[in-house]
Amino acid sequence: MILTLAVLSATQVLTGPALLDELQKRAVMFFWNESHPVTGFTKDRAANFAESDAFNIASCASTGFAMASYPIGVERGWLNRAQSLSRSRKTMRALLDQHAHTKGWFAHFVNWETGAREWQCEYSTIDTAILLSGLLVAERYWKDPEITDLFNRIFKRVDFKWAMTDGGAKPRENLITMGYRPEGGGFLTSRWTNDYSEEKLLYVLAYGADRSLPTSGWDRISKKVQQFQGIDFITGGPLFLHQMSESFFNFSGMRDRLGINYWIATRNATLANRAYCIQNPKGMKNYGPGFWGLSASDIPNGYTANGAPGWISDDGTVTPTSGIASLPFTPTESQALAESLHANYGYAWGRYGFSNGINPQQNWKGPDVLGIDLGMMLLGIENGRTQMIWRLTAQSPITRDGMARAGLKKVTDGNRGPLKTRPRG
Repeated sequence: MILTLAVLSATQVLTGPALLDELQKRAVMFFWNESHPVTGFTKDRAANFAESDAFNIASCASTGFAMASYPIGVERGWLNRAQSLSRSRKTMRALLDQHAHTKGWFAHFVNWETGAREWQCEYSTIDTAILLSGLLVAERYWKDPEITDLFNRIFKRVDFKWAMTDGGAKPRENLITMGYRPEGGGFLTSRWTNDYSEEKLLYVLAYGADRSLPTSGWDRISKKVQQFQGIDFITGGPLFLHQMSESFFNFSGMRDRLGINYWIATRNATLANRAYCIQNPKGMKNYGPGFWGLSASDIPNGYTANGAPGWISDDGTVTPTSGIASLPFTPTESQALAESLHANYGYAWGRYGFSNGINPQQNWKGPDVLGIDLGMMLLGIENGRTQMIWRLTAQSPITRDGMARAGLKKVTDGNRGPLKTRPRG
């Protein structure tokens, strides 16, 4: 089964729900078509303006988003239910039996046909966590005995304590390493705390999986609050840092022990990113209410993590999927952005939707799309419309235990209060 969609002409400008449908449909098409038909492993990237490409490297994170995309495709009538269930079972079998791993932690990049590790990449803790989050969505959605059995076997194989203690060498450590690379001396020295990033989903899963793990590391994650144009936000420029965990888990109406509401944090980070682009201190071409969203993406001369404010990296490249992925948090602004991009940047619209990056300053559009960025946008739109992904992950005791152990509790002010209140005693 190969999904194909008619190519919209430059005069066919979509708005409202029709545009959201098209964005989601084309993202689902990426995950279906660019996953290997035998293993189910999903390409890290694919060409957006050609019918095929020679890419053969899968990322475990992209595969995780693929597993979460199939339920969306089924529910919206774009995928056949039986075929999607079969693909999901096949992928989980291959993850268990073929995909390179160490202590259950998956290699970041593998050959999409064989599952063999590529480029001497790290066994990545964060990319494994993204994969596990997608598998959690699948397990909750399908309620299929084989899927559940495979999920449990894959999940229980992951040794969280090994990654937290560097194999026992640091028994008092409470932060998880970023990864393991045998050729590079073993455990990576960087840990998930130095800067506010996408690590929340990693700790939610770890705390829910292994109750022997200390949870004090959550409080050590850097959460520096700054202000831009009256907006309080947690430092961390690229938008994806504020969206990756939120793609899978709903932090709405909760605060942790430090008094932080992460739903408000994502909303404010999005509004600050947008406000920076409207202010446009570097005078970049076309920045404004209809062209904003700085995140990690392809750029004219490579790949980088653009972002602002707080710390600024800005070469004039906007990542179209980033601002749209914040639809649950900034529905008016994100919908308006999607409509502006579709109306004014049709040259960057390909078979899988918007290119990964657009830079009018250098008259450039990215030739490719990336699985993780399409995934965050796809899940963000669905959560903004139906909260489907959030509802599914919330059903799992792993999620409930993980959030509770991280100190996240429902609060009476919901999402109406400030970003941060006084820490709980």
